[in-house]
Amino acid sequence: MMKTAAPIMLAWGLALAVPATGQRKAELNTQAAVDEQVGNALAAEKVRGKLAELASEPGLRGSFIFDITVGDKGTVVTVFPVEWGTDDIPLRNRLKSCLMGIRFDFKVPKGKRFKTRQTLVFP
Repeated sequence: MMKTAAPIMLAWGLALAVPATGQRKAELNTQAAVDEQVGNALAAEKVRGKLAELASEPGLRGSFIFDITVGDKGTVVTVFPVEWGTDDIPLRNRLKSCLMGIRFDFKVPKGKRFKTRQTLVFP
């Protein structure tokens, strides 16, 4: 029993002794900073991400304006469409669902939310 317990105890000791090397998310406290970061993240998503996959659909053309609310840990809390660029209801729902699934690489103060208006243009 003692022969098997020693390696297990050693492994646990090493695991606890090694510091976490994960990168911390930046905390944004101002509306302007959140607007900029969300705009940059959505532009990147249009190039390589969920929005890029959706942009390949033939009916997704035009300008779309959304109010996006960002909450704790960079999660999207709400997506409110201000202006749609298409009349295709299923496509609208997929776009809104795609935006709800995005998680931004920043966090906001606990219990605080920021609403930002973003325009997405699909040529």
